[in-house]
Amino acid sequence: MNYETLTRAGWDRRLLLLQGGALALAGCGGSRSTAPVANPVCLQVLVPAYFYKTNTAWKQLVATTQPLVVIANANNGPGAALDVGYQLAINEIRAAGHRVKAYVHTLYGKRDPALVLADMDAWSRLYGVNDFFIDEASALTQDLVYYRDLLAAASAKNPARKYMLNPGTTPVAGYFDLSPGVEVLVYEKPWSSYDASSLPAWLDTVASQCWIMALSATEVQMQEVAAIARARRFAGFFATNVPFTSGLPAYWNSQARLAICS
Repeated sequence: MNYETLTRAGWDRRLLLLQGGALALAGCGGSRSTAPVANPVCLQVLVPAYFYKTNTAWKQLVATTQPLVVIANANNGPGAALDVGYQLAINEIRAAGHRVKAYVHTLYGKRDPALVLADMDAWSRLYGVNDFFIDEASALTQDLVYYRDLLAAASAKNPARKYMLNPGTTPVAGYFDLSPGVEVLVYEKPWSSYDASSLPAWLDTVASQCWIMALSATEVQMQEVAAIARARRFAGFFATNVPFTSGLPAYWNSQARLAICS
């Protein structure tokens, strides 16, 4: 299938069913087999949990049984000191079986690497998180050295650290080789901006490292996003119709149910 031909209008025609993890796309040939899938696609949901520690959305995340990846952001990073309430929220998310990523930002390769490393160290020290969501990441070839050196320095302090870069668009291919297992958020825009060129075909070669995020998305559009992520065998997705600081979208329960293997 040529995925670049699947525009939003195309997905409106092809998206026939997303129920209980079953996905049927017109033109994919025949009915779904009941035989075991040899290489199942395990789709995850990435949640920017930038809302306040008392927001009821935290309880919704804790109550979600499907596996989630939750981005923690205490104060545009870890903040200056331990926040006990926020620590409790993070601990509850982990206890529910979800993965927690800690927010740091790099100002598109312009922020002092020492400050970024200090934020990572603070997250590790205060909250015990060694899995990082690196926001405001560059997508340009000229900034590869910045990120390669940054991740090398971070891993030298703790080899167990993991990283997800967020350029919000498809970067040059070198970003997928910066560190073993590095993940990349290759789309973070309003879904109305999506077209066939948004996710080039070469991303299929690094699909397990790719995530997509749709802003200002309706529930139907959220299903389109999930369908694309699953068809392309990306690691996961997220869609919302509210700001990250407000809470979860009204269709959260429907979205969470799509975080399954099939």
